[in-house]
Amino acid sequence: MDLKDKKCIPCSSYVPPLSLEEKQKHLASLSREWQLTHEQSRIERKIKFKNFKKALEFTNEVGRLAEIEKHHPEIHLGWGHCDIEIWTHTNNNLVENDFILAAKIDEAYSKLCSSEA
Repeated sequence: MDLKDKKCIPCSSYVPPLSLEEKQKHLASLSREWQLTHEQSRIERKIKFKNFKKALEFTNEVGRLAEIEKHHPEIHLGWGHCDIEIWTHTNNNLVENDFILAAKIDEAYSKLCSSEA
């Protein structure tokens, strides 16, 4: 099953982080713009847009997805860009949920913005 077809499972306590090998495997299934950051404990994607309005529309869609999945990224919105950073706060590292949300964000970008970004 593709990551985008899975659901995030809420974690209310510590969940062991993925191994570096697992992180790299999941990362390979995302768009190439995602990068491991913070000593491989977070993933980040920086997206450029033609204007603030389109960046805001996309940001709102990411927010909608985050609420559905109950998994919330850090979002930095500005004129012509939306930067997204994802990690699991309970372990300050990455678990499968992080990659599920990233895959859903990739899908939203493809549907909403790919021809206009």
